[in-house]
Amino acid sequence: MSLPNILSYYRDCYKEDSADLNLWNLNKLKDEDRLVLEGQDDLGTGFLPRLPIPSSFGEQMMKRVEVYQRERVLLYASFILVGKVEIKGEMKQVVSPLLFNEATIDKEDDYYYFSVNNPAPEINESLIELLMPEGHTMPVVDNMTHIQSPSLWTSWLKDCPLALNSLELLKFPNLVGNDEIKRALRRKTATLLPASMLVFVERSTSSRGVLHELEELIESPQLSSPINHLFSPKAPAQASKPLKFNYLPGLLSTPQKKIISIAANASLGCASGPPGTGKSYTIAAIAAEHMARGESVLIVANNDAALDVIADKLDENFGLSDVSIRAGQKEFLKKLKSYIADLLSGYFNEELNQEPLARESELKKLNRSLDKAEARFVKFCHKAIVRGQRLKGLEERDIQWVKRLYLALATSGIRKLVMQWSSLNDIINQHESREQLASGYLSALKNTNLKTLVETQRQSLQAFNKAIRSRTSKRQFELFDNIEYSALLSAFPVWLVSLNTLYRVLPLKAEMFDLVIIDEATQCNISSCLPALYRAKRAMVVGDTKQLRHYSFLAKSKEAQIMSKYELSLSTEGITSYRDSSILDLTLSALSSHDQLAFLDEHFRSKPELIHFSNQSFYQGKLKVMQHRPCTSSGHLHLNRLEGVRDSSGINHIEAAQVVAAIREQVSEDLSAGICHSIGVISPFRHQAEYIAKEIGANFSEAEILKHKLRSATPFGFQGEERDIMLISFSVDNESKRAAVYLNKADVFNVTITRARQKQILFLSIDETLLPKSNLLRRYLGTMNEFEATHSTVTELDEFQNEVVKELAMLEVKTWPGYTIAGTEVDILCRYQNRYLAIDLIGFPGPWKDFFELNTYKLFKRAGVEVLPVSYGLWVVDKEACIQQIATKLNVSLNQSVPVV
Repeated sequence: MSLPNILSYYRDCYKEDSADLNLWNLNKLKDEDRLVLEGQDDLGTGFLPRLPIPSSFGEQMMKRVEVYQRERVLLYASFILVGKVEIKGEMKQVVSPLLFNEATIDKEDDYYYFSVNNPAPEINESLIELLMPEGHTMPVVDNMTHIQSPSLWTSWLKDCPLALNSLELLKFPNLVGNDEIKRALRRKTATLLPASMLVFVERSTSSRGVLHELEELIESPQLSSPINHLFSPKAPAQASKPLKFNYLPGLLSTPQKKIISIAANASLGCASGPPGTGKSYTIAAIAAEHMARGESVLIVANNDAALDVIADKLDENFGLSDVSIRAGQKEFLKKLKSYIADLLSGYFNEELNQEPLARESELKKLNRSLDKAEARFVKFCHKAIVRGQRLKGLEERDIQWVKRLYLALATSGIRKLVMQWSSLNDIINQHESREQLASGYLSALKNTNLKTLVETQRQSLQAFNKAIRSRTSKRQFELFDNIEYSALLSAFPVWLVSLNTLYRVLPLKAEMFDLVIIDEATQCNISSCLPALYRAKRAMVVGDTKQLRHYSFLAKSKEAQIMSKYELSLSTEGITSYRDSSILDLTLSALSSHDQLAFLDEHFRSKPELIHFSNQSFYQGKLKVMQHRPCTSSGHLHLNRLEGVRDSSGINHIEAAQVVAAIREQVSEDLSAGICHSIGVISPFRHQAEYIAKEIGANFSEAEILKHKLRSATPFGFQGEERDIMLISFSVDNESKRAAVYLNKADVFNVTITRARQKQILFLSIDETLLPKSNLLRRYLGTMNEFEATHSTVTELDEFQNEVVKELAMLEVKTWPGYTIAGTEVDILCRYQNRYLAIDLIGFPGPWKDFFELNTYKLFKRAGVEVLPVSYGLWVVDKEACIQQIATKLNVSLNQSVPVV
């Protein structure tokens, strides 16, 4: 296996995938970025190796190519298609080349020339796909130099489905100028012109700098541990670091702790995070735990929305906004520049004097106290089992004098079991104190690190301050070299950067971070992640194979050609299809142990009705729905059937109008009720989503849009986001069943229907029975009326359960024995008004004798349900105390008329 060959494969795929993205309309370029060649193109014919260009253009362009070496690329483009063309249902003005090649400018004796880097030009595959009849591909060419034969192209395009005049091309190598291009734009028929240009285009946003950095990786003598593991899977390291779970505010679940442990120890790990399972919070927790141990974390994603959510979690839950750098955003960059300038000016000197060691000592002391309190509580639980079983055993022997003797001797000890409740309250109070102490510790730690940076590494901070203000990549390169990154990362240990701006923010230094986290990994292509993986010692890849995948323009034939070029195949270790696989797919194939993988299974976001279909259809019912309660009902999912029509541009105006009307109704309701719901609109189809977005802008004030977080987008625009209320416009009608096939894409459909917290409203113009029975939309609509909140309870109660249930019924407390909530069976679940309480019965022989582990108590706390232990022995000797405690927890007012049996 050759790592350079594998990296070259991913580089070339990425290059082909992104090369055409900015070539649809070269006329939009500024004059300084575009030179229309004149006369005869002897370079295109192969007659000359280079062509002269005007000095005024050549001189300036040479400078700009040097300055913007990562941001832009100089291309020689030829055989230009000019005219108005329908692209994906939309008429667009096109000035786009069939062929292009990277070009270089040289200077000789005060004259400027340009030449091409490769004699065989690149083919603009996206344009060719548009020009070829459906089902046809471009014929194979044995000698790529013949690709510049005009007659070859006119022959190939004779069956073009567009109205196209290709005969003009036969005049090549005689070139037409700018005036002829302008005239061709006014014609009704698109024309293939014998025109050639030099164009200085921006690399597509997603490819800026990535190709440059991939080139450096290929030449690098040593790669990072995550990259080596990705392409040469190996057994995970056995070493395990002592982690600081107890230094974090908040209650972590077992899967969350496992993910933090994987991130701290494995060179490559993976976490699966279905919708609403706390993925962003978990990533923030990983970053906070690493910071507590003095380690640095780079968090990357393909889109800014995902990073914004994580940044909010770091601020709200961990108070780390000052030391987490949200790079690449203008607003944040403005704040960061100001903050660093203030640090250098000494404005924060007082705040930086906090002492973390004292807080850490307090935290350690409290954690020891908490361990003792939890051990004391468990001891009470064990005693309750012993007392209860012994007492029940005597009752079953029916020897009254022995029972009376036992009670006479043991009652005092049994009554002490009331201390179990105070012990539990002590644990709860200490957890709350620990949260405050943990927040204070993290705050003091970050301030101490900042103080150290300002006092000992002032030059690095000043260099970084200049680097983030520089406007060109060349200047930034120079400034990056003057920074001591270990010191900078100790003070700013958490960086959040989108993959497409990473190269602008950080130098390509191997393993400069301790950990890189790739979020929304299904949306990230493999190649763009490699520079991020190179920058870290370990990697955690986070995503969900059931959610949206990255979209590739790369043709399968081209991918196969590149694979063959480097003597690779899909059976080669570390090789997967760039076109069809994300970084998550490659990571999963590279893991050598289940210990490197964790699954978040606690769904917090949605009402049970709203997550039900996805849970059953995509996650095999494995999600613990934390909002599931006995009061769970339908009524959160609504369907509006309409007679809308999808027009030729893909817009369903009736659905759009009804969506706007529904938003207006909700906004008015909120205003009357004095509340505010966030509202989102999804359409799987871009034109519909964009049209509704314009309608929202026209019908609602800026204040309303901001207040309700009003936005309309496709599922791609909402992955990683959520709203209280979601409206879905499916857009398709009975005549557009072909378009409805797109709705059957599992990842798109799953994201579409899982963004709502409280209510989801569907707008539908198609009769779903016209769709195949397997179609996801048809299945989803078919289950809407079938949803019932299944409440699993036991029908046969033991004596203890039965007695408690009867007593609570007399207090008008509703009970559900053996109720399953958050995947755990509760001995008795109680509700009084809107308050819930889970009762853990302890000590009565049978299936309910054992007590819940403290992890289960914490699970219920995350689900918003308090747990109360009630021991059988105490119930026998002091029933009133037990009933009083239950009543207090449920806020039931006891009065003298309530008898106690």
